[in-house]
Amino acid sequence: MKDYSLSFYIKVASTLFTCWPIMLHAQETLNQDTLQLNEVEVYGKSVNFYPIKVIPAKTFQFEAIRDIGDFLRQEPNVSGIRKGGVGIDPVVRGFKYNQVTVLLNSGVKIEGGCPNRMDPVASHVESENIRKIEIIKGPYVLKYGPVLGALINLETELPHPYSKPEIHGEVLYGFETNWNGQREHIALEGGNDKVFFNASGGFKGYGSYTGGNDIQYNTSFQKLYGTAGAGIVLNKNHQIILSYSYDQGKNILYPALPMDERLDQTHVGSFNYTGRNLGKIWQSVEFQGYFSSVHHVMDNLDRPTAKTMQAVTTVDAWNGGGKLTGNLQKGLHKFLVGLDFEHVYKDGDKQMTMKMIMDGDTFISVKHANVWLKALVNNTGAFAEYKIPFKKLDFTAALRLDYNQATSGDTFRLVKNGIAYFDDLNSIFLNVSFSLGMKKQLVSWLFFSASLGKGTRSPSILERFIKLMPVQYDSYDYLGNPQLKPENNYQADASFDFMDPNLGSLSVGGFFSLVTDYIIGKIVPPSVIKPSTQGAPGVKQFSNTDKVYLTGFEVSYQSPTAKKWGLLAMVAATYGTEPEAVKYIVSDGQVVGEETVKNDPLPEIPPLEGTVKFSYKLFRGKLIPNASVRLVSEQNRVSQSYGESKTPGFITAAASVSYAPCRFASFVAGVENLFDTPYYEHLNRRIVGSTERLYEQGRVFYFTMIFKF
Repeated sequence: MKDYSLSFYIKVASTLFTCWPIMLHAQETLNQDTLQLNEVEVYGKSVNFYPIKVIPAKTFQFEAIRDIGDFLRQEPNVSGIRKGGVGIDPVVRGFKYNQVTVLLNSGVKIEGGCPNRMDPVASHVESENIRKIEIIKGPYVLKYGPVLGALINLETELPHPYSKPEIHGEVLYGFETNWNGQREHIALEGGNDKVFFNASGGFKGYGSYTGGNDIQYNTSFQKLYGTAGAGIVLNKNHQIILSYSYDQGKNILYPALPMDERLDQTHVGSFNYTGRNLGKIWQSVEFQGYFSSVHHVMDNLDRPTAKTMQAVTTVDAWNGGGKLTGNLQKGLHKFLVGLDFEHVYKDGDKQMTMKMIMDGDTFISVKHANVWLKALVNNTGAFAEYKIPFKKLDFTAALRLDYNQATSGDTFRLVKNGIAYFDDLNSIFLNVSFSLGMKKQLVSWLFFSASLGKGTRSPSILERFIKLMPVQYDSYDYLGNPQLKPENNYQADASFDFMDPNLGSLSVGGFFSLVTDYIIGKIVPPSVIKPSTQGAPGVKQFSNTDKVYLTGFEVSYQSPTAKKWGLLAMVAATYGTEPEAVKYIVSDGQVVGEETVKNDPLPEIPPLEGTVKFSYKLFRGKLIPNASVRLVSEQNRVSQSYGESKTPGFITAAASVSYAPCRFASFVAGVENLFDTPYYEHLNRRIVGSTERLYEQGRVFYFTMIFKF
């Protein structure tokens, strides 16, 4: 790593030395030929009927973020589950895991390999390659596949045509203290109006960080990645784009999980065709095909437990499919119709090597167990959307049908006293989802939006077929349930949006969600099956409960962008309740009884929090100091049935300054956790073998520079 970094510094220095005079000359020319205009802010009627946030790359490319999940926690009502330095799993309005759909470029999907989700979807994509992020809260957008609670769409940099031959490049370098980490990225793109391309690559190397409590946590990791893409315009109305990306994680440590990630190799390829202006009614046709593969290896070789038992788990996961979409318009009536298909396949093996020393002799025994055995899910969907704009009222409706099939090659069976716990491995579901939305302009500066929808999610491969692994918040071993029913989310959203060019924008919104057949863990009697993980009090099987409720609100204010000063203020909260839950009583590490808990809060729901950010533009926006404060309340609404602990509130502050002397270069220096506050998020997991939470990093100074040509 050191040799690599040194060579990179030399290349950057030589590039600066060679190009800086050219850049200065170009800037002088621009200053002579360019008329400086004041910023103009244009307000129009929004076409969004549902809660959506679009985050451009310039918002996060300079920040000190290790992965996308880390950055997303800054958004209102979006949090994340931390288990190590990277791989933070997004939670949106209390929906988590597969209840949140995460995809690339409006359709490309990735299936992680780890049963404990040390590699959620966003961890397979680097922030340096992302053009923008879309967060859509609720089950309202149905053209991207089945959505239960929220959708996160990561738009990566794809090649695009140019009106004339051009070539552009970008070099990024970032460094952070505390972690002693660095990231290096280089990108190239270009072409003309017929043929175009892009390519990029980078490296990240971070050490273990120290929390504000002065304890160092084993969170080091290394990432290596690269992308390539090419496109061609067949004629003015037809375009084809091919893209490929590779992402490798190596030696990634997770102190809150029983294993570390030794190696993770991800390949993603896609084919995109677009045809436009095809007729008076047919506006466009789009086809997208993709594949993704993940080879995931994890072990406990760096843990004390490896002295007596070494465990190595290897999982291969594949996801492939495609989507065909057509856009039609007749007068003011707009239609979108389409078909999509997704194939998910997982196969994994766990090898356990046990060592025993007796009378000076070492005895070794090896045992194999499959994590998944040729498990697969196929989902075929059909969807349609309709939109009609009026003078002061817009309306939209969407409908989706999904045919979901699942099976597994497992030979494992569990039938006791005539009850089948793990038997019939095949399931077929026909799911229906729908949404309605309207947006009403009350006066010129005030809008009212309302959405109503039903989203349905079929159970994941993990929930259906996992066998005796601690994969949830509690310490129980979990058993899959091949006969789980799909979850259904009936949700309503409403918001008022105030917009004025002189005063800024204010949004006040709330939601209510009823989820039926909610998937939770229910205890399996020890007479039926015993746990295989040391220290697990028992075995829980994924099961459907009757219903749960989630409700919450989001309020945000954004000052006018035309002003020199900028202010962003946000506050949000979610509350979840299970009307009737079962609490298991544990004594001496064993389940000895149970009791019913009425109106038990759902587990892993983040508390009320607010953020205030302030900035000021100096020297016509070339120099911008920034400051932010985040306030998080204590979380006292915790689940008794899951044995969840209360967490204290905290306040953190950050500051930075950005400087862009010309359009070719930008620099940012800043500090996170300015006052070195010791704190942890409510969703941070516990350190393995203890009751202590994994603390967030303490004070971090960072520096980022980007050069473009």
